[in-house]
Amino acid sequence: MGSTIPTIDFRPFINGSLQERQQIATNVDDALRTVGFFRLYNHGIGQGKIEQCFNWSKQFFHLPDDEKETLSPTPPSFDRGFFALGKEKVRGQISMKENYDFSDAMADTAWPKGELLPRFREFAADFHQDCSRLVYRLLDCVSMALQLSDEQSLRQYHTGTLFTSSLNHYPSVPAQLLQSGEAARSPAHADFGTLSLIFQRNVGGLEIADMKKTATFIHINPEPGSIIVFGGYLLNRWTDKRYRGAVHRVTEPSHLECGMEILPERYSVVFFSFPDAATTIEPLASCCSDENPRKYEAINAGEYLQKKKAVIYT
Repeated sequence: MGSTIPTIDFRPFINGSLQERQQIATNVDDALRTVGFFRLYNHGIGQGKIEQCFNWSKQFFHLPDDEKETLSPTPPSFDRGFFALGKEKVRGQISMKENYDFSDAMADTAWPKGELLPRFREFAADFHQDCSRLVYRLLDCVSMALQLSDEQSLRQYHTGTLFTSSLNHYPSVPAQLLQSGEAARSPAHADFGTLSLIFQRNVGGLEIADMKKTATFIHINPEPGSIIVFGGYLLNRWTDKRYRGAVHRVTEPSHLECGMEILPERYSVVFFSFPDAATTIEPLASCCSDENPRKYEAINAGEYLQKKKAVIYT
């Protein structure tokens, strides 16, 4: 597949016949096996709603710093809320971004005061539910690709208690700071859940490792109406390495004029799906055989999540 970006129209899976659904499942299977990600169109979340989410995100990050700081979780390793610039660390390198994480479970999130952002809380919870519905459809699609029965479906391990929506803001930064390697908007990493949805707007910078060429990254520029879907580490582990975890990073946008000294600010929205904490993650029988013996031992999803978050946040 080289540097080609797999593109999938999801409408036939949502509204199509069994044969059409099976074809989409095959396409998703091919993409996750080959490169670990794909660009998704006709996914059921309207572009207008996505634009609204970005508008809310901009309003949130323009709040005074002291107001945002009141939403910082304690301890930050395990809760949702606001994470200030430089709080996140990937493989020892600090990410030059600030983010606000939330869910639709109101009690699990520190929310800004209603008078500061009227109706933000209601919109955010509704958007989170839209993303949850899409992830459930994608889990059904993956389960079909893996030939799992209804009783074996991956959906059953995802009640949504550990689903998280993340608004991300990358402030303007000197280009030289990124080019020198002193800092990164987001260092290269693979997500550690099941599936991730990435929404981009205007300013790009997202890059994904090219599985065919060592140390080469593919630019994934924003395209209205599309979402980038990543396979995460636990999906890789569940499928005994059948599906790849997409290594990605955020750097300087590829479409900007060469020689720009200051890179413009960037916004993105990411939805992380993670299995329920009590879930045991072990290779699926359909992904193992005598010729392909299991490569991973069983682990507990909740314990794994706690360990990963503990090293990400300083």
